[in-house]
Amino acid sequence: MARKVFVIGLGPGGFGQLTLDAVDAMNSVDVFLVADSDDNQSDQVWRRSELIRRNVKRVHRVVTVLDPAHTQADDGEIDAARLAPYSQIMSGLPDDATVGFLAWGDPAVYDSVLRVVDELRGAIPMDVTVIPGVSAPQLLAAAHAIALNRAGQSVHLTIGARLLSEYHPGLGDFVVLDDADFTCQALVAEFPDTELFWGAYLGTADQVLASGPLRTVVPELQRVRQRLISQHSWIQDIYLLRS
Repeated sequence: MARKVFVIGLGPGGFGQLTLDAVDAMNSVDVFLVADSDDNQSDQVWRRSELIRRNVKRVHRVVTVLDPAHTQADDGEIDAARLAPYSQIMSGLPDDATVGFLAWGDPAVYDSVLRVVDELRGAIPMDVTVIPGVSAPQLLAAAHAIALNRAGQSVHLTIGARLLSEYHPGLGDFVVLDDADFTCQALVAEFPDTELFWGAYLGTADQVLASGPLRTVVPELQRVRQRLISQHSWIQDIYLLRS
C-alpha cells in the first residue's frame, strides 16, 4: 500500500499566507516531517511551529529531521546522506500514517522538498499530493503593486550566484532569489537606470520594501541590508530587475 504524503506550501512566513487547501491538508496529516539544520534561525523555526499550532486541530506529531547539509549536487541530485534520515524515519512510521512535508513559499519554486520526496519514492511507495503555496515572487509583486510580467516580456527566475553570467536587459525582467551577496550591486555601473523592486521578510510584520533605479537604490540598500542582518541575524530577501 502506498503511503499518503502531502507536500504543503507554507508561504514565505506570514501567518495569513496559508491557503485554505493548505489548512485542509495539514489537518489530514498524522506526522509532520520538519527539516532542521545548524543554520536554521530560531525565528524561522518558531514561525513554522506557530503555523502548525494555529491551524492544525487534530492530534499529530512533529518529527524533526536533522538536515545539516541542506545542499544538493550541481546536477540537482539530492545528496544520499541527506536522504538517509528521511528514509529511516518514514520506514519506522505506521503504514497508515499520513505524512506531511512543509515547504517555505511554494514547493515548486526554488525548494528542494519535492526533489527529496521524489528520491524517497524510489524506495518507499507513496501517493503524493502537492499543495501549492504563496511564493516570494508573488508577494514581491503584490507588495509593490506591480505585475510580475509585462505584456510581451519574459520573466526569468534565477539565483544570485548566476545573475552576472545570465543578466541582459534584452532577455526581459529578472527575479533574483537566494542572493546573500546582493549581486545586483555589480550591475550599477553598466546598467544604472535598470529599475529594482526589492523586498525582505515579505508578508511579515518585519517586511521592508524599496524600489527605484539601481544607481539610487543600491547604495542605501547596502546599508539597510547590513542593519537588518545585524538586527535579525539573518535576512530573507528577493528582488526584481526591470529595464
